[in-house]
Amino acid sequence: MKTLLAFALAVVFLAGCTGQPGEIEIAESNNGQTIDATRNQTININLDSNATTGYKWNLVTEPDAKIVKLVSSKYNAPLTNLPGAGGSETWQFQATGAGTTTLKLVYFRQFEANLPRGKEFAITIVVK
Repeated sequence: MKTLLAFALAVVFLAGCTGQPGEIEIAESNNGQTIDATRNQTININLDSNATTGYKWNLVTEPDAKIVKLVSSKYNAPLTNLPGAGGSETWQFQATGAGTTTLKLVYFRQFEANLPRGKEFAITIVVK
């Protein structure tokens, strides 16, 4: 019985030692912060959004691709069927090399590009 327990604990321990860094989850509350990451780590930025109003997050300051590159961006529909309910957007980045870079997203309607912009979200990412 002790051997079986020791084996089970060893499997659980080794499963956590994959060498792959965990994903970093970023929310609007992280606006203006500096985020530390390691090379090959995934950075997910999740921001409230409502595509039914025409607003969306736009990447206006791209990060240095030698340090962090954009992998994907997508709109996540709301979990409710209520008309006009907002969802969220997920922007996924990959840490590619050591250094410091900044990215900035702005929430606006692209067909109103000449009007004052809406909310802004910016973070600095330090990859070690």
